[in-house]
Parts: sequence; structure tokens; C-alpha cells
Amino acid sequence: MGMSSSLGPVVTAAAAFRAGIVRPRTSVDVATFAPGDREPQPVTVYELPGATLGFSGVGRLVAVAMDALEDLATYVPLRTLGHEAGVFLAVPDFSNGMESQEAATAAGRLGHQVMGRALDGLGLSWPEDRWRFFTGGSAGFALALKAALREMERGALETCIVGGLDSLVHPEHLRYLLGERRLKTANNPVGLLPGEAGALLVLRSRQPVKKSEVTPAIEFTAVHVAHEPNFLGTGRQPDGRVLSSCVQAVLGASSSKGREVLLVSDINGEERRAWEWGNALVRLKASGALHGEEPVWVPATGFGDVGAAGGAVGACLAVRAFQRGYAPARRSVVVSQADSGERAAFALVVCDSPGRGGRK
Repeated sequence: MGMSSSLGPVVTAAAAFRAGIVRPRTSVDVATFAPGDREPQPVTVYELPGATLGFSGVGRLVAVAMDALEDLATYVPLRTLGHEAGVFLAVPDFSNGMESQEAATAAGRLGHQVMGRALDGLGLSWPEDRWRFFTGGSAGFALALKAALREMERGALETCIVGGLDSLVHPEHLRYLLGERRLKTANNPVGLLPGEAGALLVLRSRQPVKKSEVTPAIEFTAVHVAHEPNFLGTGRQPDGRVLSSCVQAVLGASSSKGREVLLVSDINGEERRAWEWGNALVRLKASGALHGEEPVWVPATGFGDVGAAGGAVGACLAVRAFQRGYAPARRSVVVSQADSGERAAFALVVCDSPGRGGRK
């Protein structure tokens, strides 16, 4: 795995998140006024420390991608990896109401631009014929993962790089979120705290593992994606039916013994997501899929809302917990509630014995 985040690379970030460490900063570009205030109120963000300073737009995404690739390079040789692996990456959604095909084309252009520049900056050249890019907000990683697993299952690829990258902290986006009253500020306590991150995981198809390997084999067992009508701006709240169906689908597909499961949720401080998540938990408990005492991790408390990188960050946190032995369960379900309407869940389990599973 490789990661770029406000808490640093993947190993440091996972340890910091476990310890409850956060690195909030005040935006130097954007401030807000609460009613009756004479002085501007700061806008809190979770920025990468230094790597994205002075960058905006595509340039900022390139900086995030380079930072994540540099972290990944400490574990695997990138030059070799890029020639054997497919790339499946979730990127920000700038489609602005485009038709699905147009949105996919726009995502492809953005993704190729970002990855191409990031690799150039690192002195690398990867063949682009196996690159695929996905939108879908925080559910984009699940869409990318589903496509990658499909290619691996049919034998088209044995190795895939799956990830996501996004930045919600550049000035234009902060002003948009302020205008929509979605930021957590002095006069809006139920908003989100914007962040930025990139996370990449290397998946390999089922193959024997050397007995001397210390790291446990970890398998992605299932991924399920559905669509909820987009109620954003309508005053209506989703009832959790679609989200709970996604979680139930991946729980049912898991062969892991026992009911214990760690849930990783992308709730971000907004009332709408919390309402839906609560309704989904009630439905899951009523159906018997959950017993109501499962631990829930919320990455946004440590990284802020990282948009399209959310699912990838959640996966990295779960994998590190398995690797280090502090996960409260032997399987984890990462859940996404995207603004665009996509709902997704995917499951990871620690394999009972070496050699099982499509593994990180």
C-alpha cells in the first residue's frame, strides 16, 4: 500500500489514526463570517503537510498522486509494477450533470492527465492501455475495486493497482462548500471538515504464499454497489434501505466464521449521512445481519472528508489493523455514501491459512 494524507504515509497515518492524532490547519485562502461577527472565522482543513502547498486544480491532484506513489515505492519497485499491473483509480467527479458516458470520458481525461504528470515527475513511464478511471464520489473506490476484481477473476490481469485520490481543500472547492453551507464552521456545527488524500493498494490474484511470509494474507471477498436517489438539496433524507442492502450483500458473501465484524464508515459530520447511516444500522440489526454492538471506525475524524479517496483510505486502515493485529474482528466492511447517489460496501478478511484469497 501507499498513501498520502494529512497524517503522512500509510504506516504513519494508520498509527496516528489509531492513536487519535489529528493535524487540522487553517486555510490561508478562505475564511468565513458568522452572522454578527466583525472578524472572519477560520476554515479548518486537513491538508497534506507541504506536498500540495501552492498547488490547485489538476496540479494539486498530481502532487497528491506523486506523494502516494512515492510511499508505494518504498514497498514495491514501481518501474516493474507499472508494466505488469492494471491501474483502477477513483478520481474526483467534475461531470456537473453530464450524461454517464460523458462523465466517464471526463474522468478518463482527468485520470490520464493526473497519472501521466505524476509518473513523469517521478521519472517513470507506464503503458496506459490498462488504466481505468472511475467517478462516484466516496463510492468511486468500490467501483474501481469491483472492476479490478472482475478482470482478475477472468484471468485478464494477475496484479492490479486500485486506489483513489481527491482534494476538497483547494480554494474554489472550499468556497463552493461554504456557499452550500456544507462546511463545519462556527455557525454550522453539522458540516464536514474538508481533507485531501491519495491511497493505492496492490492486489494480486490467488497464489501460494511463502511460509516465511510474516504479513497475513488478506482477501477482498465481496463488493456491492447500488444507487440511491440523490436527495441533496431537496430536504428529503434517505431511509438507509439501499445502504443496508449493500452491507448485507457483502456480509452474506463472506465465508469468514463468526458474526464479528469491523465497520468502516464514511460519515463525515453532515446530518444527511448520519441519518442514513443510523437508519441502515437499525435495518441491519432488525434483519439479524448485525447484532448492534459492532465497532465502527470513522476515517473522517482523522483525515477529514477526502472524497474519492475515502474508500481507499478505509481499506488501508483495515489492512494495517489486520497486519498489526489490533483489528477488533477478523473481517471488515468498508461502507460508502456518495453525494452522487452511489452506495457501496466491500469486505476484507484475514485468511485462515497462507495462500488463500486475492490479497493485498
